[in-house]
Amino acid sequence: MFDITADFDKLERILSDVARKQLPFAMMMAINDTGADVKRAEERQLDRKFDRPTPFTKRGVYLRRANKSGLTAIVGFKRVQASYLGLQVTGGVRRPKRKALVIGAGLRRNKYGNLAKGAVKRAESKGQTFVAKRRGGGSHLRPGLYQRGKGRGGSGKLKMLVTFEPRAKYEKRFPFHQTAERTARAAFEGHLVRRIKEAVKSAK
Repeated sequence: MFDITADFDKLERILSDVARKQLPFAMMMAINDTGADVKRAEERQLDRKFDRPTPFTKRGVYLRRANKSGLTAIVGFKRVQASYLGLQVTGGVRRPKRKALVIGAGLRRNKYGNLAKGAVKRAESKGQTFVAKRRGGGSHLRPGLYQRGKGRGGSGKLKMLVTFEPRAKYEKRFPFHQTAERTARAAFEGHLVRRIKEAVKSAK
């Protein structure tokens, strides 16, 4: 969160009586205009920073508008999208809710670069597949889902379809806060001047 400050006492002194009465409404509208600019800027960043983000991900940015009793607008990620986009902003380690994170390796991905829903179960049902659990217990394989080759008796080369990971490390790659502050500081003054003019004109 960040604030954009201005000398509103000085601003009020130079405004006419009509404009002064309209200032709170103009402020609210200018804040919401600025919030909308920030939301669009964050959505554009999703396209720049990620390879083919899904429509669901791109719908993940929300704007909570200011009102007369609260002159604050909030732009952020919706709850579900924040669960995986948050670490792209801050960096850090994601740990699985269950036993392991399922990461695609040799399975075909959809047009967004993700594993299609049910892809792992479909691969398992085709046969010639097996699961290697954690190393040890006689297994030298990396934990994951494998497919046996087409050699005699399934003795051909193994293909890893899915890897099971205990954690995933993320580097900071999405400049959410920097984008928001840069956009807001560039846009707010112009929106405020325009909204004051509009409010004064409509009040006459």
